[in-house]
Amino acid sequence: MKRFKKILYVLDEESISHQDSALKVAELAKLNDAKVTIIFAQERKFLEDLSWRLTEKHKELHQLIVADRTERLDTFLKTPHWEGLTVQTDNSDPVDFITIIRKVISEGYDLVIKNAALDQGIDQLSMRLVRKCPCPVWVMKSGSTNFKRILAAVDVDRKSPEASKLNKKIIEIAHSLAQREGGKVHYLHSWRWEYEAMIMGPRFKVSVGEVDWIKEKILSERRSSFLSLLNENHIQYEDCQVHLTEGVINEVIQQTIEDLNIDVVVMGSVARSGIPGLLIGNKAEKLLNSINRTVLTVKPDGFQTPVTLD
Repeated sequence: MKRFKKILYVLDEESISHQDSALKVAELAKLNDAKVTIIFAQERKFLEDLSWRLTEKHKELHQLIVADRTERLDTFLKTPHWEGLTVQTDNSDPVDFITIIRKVISEGYDLVIKNAALDQGIDQLSMRLVRKCPCPVWVMKSGSTNFKRILAAVDVDRKSPEASKLNKKIIEIAHSLAQREGGKVHYLHSWRWEYEAMIMGPRFKVSVGEVDWIKEKILSERRSSFLSLLNENHIQYEDCQVHLTEGVINEVIQQTIEDLNIDVVVMGSVARSGIPGLLIGNKAEKLLNSINRTVLTVKPDGFQTPVTLD
C-alpha cells in the first residue's frame, strides 16, 4: 500500500484508551515511509453543554481538558511500535468532522484512519467523514487485527472515466493490502436487471425464456467488463476470487461478507449528489450501518467536498 504518505489518525475517548488500531497504523506508516498526525476528535456539543451549565468555570475546565488530553496522547505514543516514525499530535479543540476535513484539505493528507465507535454499524463522525472527506477513509472496527480476507466491491456497469478510475483505485488498494497482510482479495460486482419485474407483467407478455436470455446477456457483458478490469490492471486471480452476484448491492455485499468471513471491505463512496452508481447513496449508508467489519472507502477523482476552508 505504498500510496499513503500523510496519514491523519483520529482518536476519541474510546480508542485513546487502548491500542487496537495503533499497531496497524504504525505498520502502514513504516511501509509507506509516511508521516502520521494524531488528532483527538470531540464533537462541539460537549463543551457547549459545559458552557451553558458552568459558564463561570468554562475557561478553567477547558484548560484541564486540554491538559488531560495532552497527557493521554503522550502516553498513547510511548508504546514501542511508534519508534522510528515521524509522529506529531494536533491538540486542536474542539475537533469535529469539519475540522478534520479542513485539515485534510489544507495540509494534504491522503488517508484518514479512525476507530469505529460502535460494535455494529458506523458512528456519526465516521459516517460524516465517509460522506464528505475527499481522501480515503479507513474505519477500523475495535479488535480488528487480521486483514487477510479482503472484499473489493466494484461497479463495472458504469462506463464513465470516473467510474473506471474509481474501480482501479479500489482493486489496487485491495490488492496491495492483501500483499502486505499475506491475504487474499475477493472481487465482487453486484448486478441486476432493474426492468425485470416490469417486463414480466401482463402488459408486456414477455416469456420467462426471453427474460432469462436477456439476463444471460447482461451477465456475460458484466463478466467481460469485470475480467477486463482485473486483467488491464495486472491483477492475478483465481476463478474463486471473482464474484458476479445478482441482487440488491447492499444485500449482496452483506451476504458475501458473511459467506466468505471477510475481514475488511474496500469500496467506493460518494455524497448523495455524486456520480450515479458509485456507491450508492442511501444503500451504501444502510450497508455501513449494518456491518461489523473494517471498511476502507475511496472517493472518485474530482470529488468535491462540500466542506470549505472559509
